[in-house]
Amino acid sequence: MPKKLRIADEFVYALAGIYSQRVRDHIRNLISLLPENPELGSANVRQSLSDRYGIGIRKIPVSTFVIVYRISDDFIDVLALVYGPSIV
Repeated sequence: MPKKLRIADEFVYALAGIYSQRVRDHIRNLISLLPENPELGSANVRQSLSDRYGIGIRKIPVSTFVIVYRISDDFIDVLALVYGPSIV
């Protein structure tokens, strides 16, 4: 059974700041795949992302950005869209 998406305000604000329509569309497309494919992203995340968003997060790189999300029993929480080069 597909999980439900919950999108954090932080993600929405970051997505709105992307000027490329092509990149925004690609990100939206990937997000739309998550309910049926929750393990689409990698669980191999940098410590700085785990420190900020907690354990158990996953990532999907897109262009110069990283989609950060977490899978729970009933939901996929899309937490953030982080500019890749800013991740240390």
